[in-house]
Amino acid sequence: MPVDSNCEAAYLDNNATSPVAEEVLAAMVPWFRAEPGNPSSLHGPGERAHAAISKARKQVAVLLGARSPKQVHFTSGGTESINSALYSALLAGASQGRHLAITSTVEHPATAEYLSAMAKSGAWSAAGESVPKLQIAEVQVDKEGRLDVKALLDLLSDQGERCCVVSLLLVNNETGHVLSSEDIRTIGDATHRAGALLHLDAVQAAGKLPLALADLPVDYASISGHKFHGPKGIGALYVRGEAFHPLLHGGPQESERRAGTENVPAIVGLGEAAALGQAYTTSPEAMASTTARRDRLEVALLAALAGTRVAGAGAKRVGTATCIEFPGVDGEAALLMLSHMQIAVSTGSACGSTHHAPSHVLLAMGRTEDEASSSLRFSLSRETTDAEVDLAISAVPVVIEALRSLSAGIES
Repeated sequence: MPVDSNCEAAYLDNNATSPVAEEVLAAMVPWFRAEPGNPSSLHGPGERAHAAISKARKQVAVLLGARSPKQVHFTSGGTESINSALYSALLAGASQGRHLAITSTVEHPATAEYLSAMAKSGAWSAAGESVPKLQIAEVQVDKEGRLDVKALLDLLSDQGERCCVVSLLLVNNETGHVLSSEDIRTIGDATHRAGALLHLDAVQAAGKLPLALADLPVDYASISGHKFHGPKGIGALYVRGEAFHPLLHGGPQESERRAGTENVPAIVGLGEAAALGQAYTTSPEAMASTTARRDRLEVALLAALAGTRVAGAGAKRVGTATCIEFPGVDGEAALLMLSHMQIAVSTGSACGSTHHAPSHVLLAMGRTEDEASSSLRFSLSRETTDAEVDLAISAVPVVIEALRSLSAGIES
C-alpha cells in the first residue's frame, strides 16, 4: 500500500509515551557518571546532587502551579503517584470510619484497579479490623465523555459522611476530555464539605495544559514524566496538606514520604521536562499550533472516510489527542497495518493494550463493543510535525478502506 508522503514515519502515540526531549537528555547525562553523588551524602558530590533535586522540585512546582516546592514529592511514575495518593486518602478516611471511594466509569487502570484491589484485600489492617470493607461508587459519563457532575454532587450529599476520597481524571487518556476548572472547584468544595479528599489524575495534563493547583481545592495530583518528553520511571505527586501515608518505608528521603535513594538523573530529567512544558503551556501560539495539527488530522480523516466520527468531539478536549471511530473496522487490525507502514498509533490506553478488549472508556460513553473496538487514538505532542500528520492523512484512509473491503468480501 504505497503512501505519497515526504515523511517516512509518524509517531502519533505520545499519550502512551513521548520521546525524551534533547534538552532533557543533555541535562540527565552528567548525573549518570560525572556526578555520582548520593543526595544524602554530606560531601561535595552529594551536596550537588541534593541541589539538583531541589532545583527539579522547584521546576515541577512551577509546572503544577503549586504554592510551594515542598508540596512536590518524586515517585517512580504515574501509577505509584496515584496509588500513593489513594492509599493516603483511604487510610486518612478509615481512621474516621469512612469507607467509600467515589470515582468515574472512565478512570485509568492505575486508579480503577488499585481501588478494586483495596476493596478485595483491604489495606485496612493499618487502620484496625473494625473498619468496614471499602466500597466504590462510579459516576457515569455522557456520550461525549462528560462527567455527570450533578450525580456526583448528589452522591456526596447522600453518602458524604462515608466518603474518604474522590478521584478523577483531569484529562482522559483516550479521548482527551478535560475536566474544567469550574467543575473541579464545584466538586472539590463539595468533597471538602463532606470531609473527604480530592485526587486528580493529571498524568495526561502536565506539560499539555496550564495548571494552577494552588487555586483549586485539590488535595493530591499525580503526574508522570514520560508523558511530556521526560524520561520513563519518574513521576511526581502533589500533596496539598498533611494527609499522607507512605507506601515505602526506610530512609528519610522525600521528607519521609518515599524511602530509598533518589533517582537523580531521572529527577533532573523530569525537572527539565517540566521547565520545557511550562514554556509550552504558557505560549498560546505553541499550543494553538499543536491543536491545529490535531484538528487538521480529524477534518481530513472524517472527510475521506464515510461514517467516521470523533469520540467526545462535543466536549472540551486537550489539543494533543483525538480518538476516532471507524465503523466496520477492527481497530487492532488497523493499528498493526499502520505499524507496518511506520505509523504508530494506539487503540486506547497503553496500560490496557494487552487485554485485547474494547475500550472501557468508549463503552462507558455508550458505544457498543463493535463500535468501541473500531477506534484508534492519535496523540500528538509539541514535537509532532506537519509531515507526520500528512503521512497519517495519506495512510489511514488506505488502511481503513482495505479493511472495509476485506470485511465486505468475507460477509458476502
